[in-house]
Amino acid sequence: MAFRKILVPIDDSEHSKNAFRHALELAQPVGGHVALLHCYGHIPMLIAGDARKTLLGELVHESEKLLKPYAKQLREAGVEPALIIKEGSAGDVIVQESEAGHYDLIVMGSRGLTDLEGMLLGSVAHRVITLARCPVLLSR
Repeated sequence: MAFRKILVPIDDSEHSKNAFRHALELAQPVGGHVALLHCYGHIPMLIAGDARKTLLGELVHESEKLLKPYAKQLREAGVEPALIIKEGSAGDVIVQESEAGHYDLIVMGSRGLTDLEGMLLGSVAHRVITLARCPVLLSR
């Protein structure tokens, strides 16, 4: 079975970097499509008006900077990337996006930037493998 539409959540942790490499290896031979997803947390409703617009702009800009080198690697490998930047809880956003985009596979790190020593599986990864309707490949 070839996975042609792959969603890769990126948080720039070592685990997500490894997951990205796996996704590229899966997509390249079959001419697959890779979407890079980055989530930033909810912005409190107390922040409103111009301050909210400024903060949103900065978060989107930083997310674009984070995803840019990954998108470049995909293009150099002949895989056209899609960049998705969303606000929300990472686990929920990943599952929602995988369903909305009809992805064949989610490839993600088993743990993210909030690594806690002794954890076997990150809470975001656990949420995704519990709720996702498509296969999930976890990478360490």
